[in-house]
Amino acid sequence: MQEFNCQRCGACCRIPDGIVRVSNEEIRAMADFLGESEADFIERRTELAPDRRSLILQSEPDGTCCFYREREGCLVHPAKPLQCRTFPFRWHNPDSFSLCPALRELQRQKANPTP
Repeated sequence: MQEFNCQRCGACCRIPDGIVRVSNEEIRAMADFLGESEADFIERRTELAPDRRSLILQSEPDGTCCFYREREGCLVHPAKPLQCRTFPFRWHNPDSFSLCPALRELQRQKANPTP
């Protein structure tokens, strides 16, 4: 997917039923970036994953990541988790292609290659 050209639209931050797993190191980095203690960050901004195997970032009622804002984008961009930084190179799901304009463009290019 070397041709992927992120349009910074935030679609990946609004994938229905999407979850962002976070490690202890990522929690520490985001808490530091926000000037919060790790304990406060965990209490206010994470929850237990549905499979109960890790913490995940909280989502808004509509499924949007708690750190995404329409006008500002990712509020923790410099410290965002690896899962977010590696989309779509290390992960994506079927919904990603219907929501992300850059992935749709990749599909279009692959279906209609230019000579």
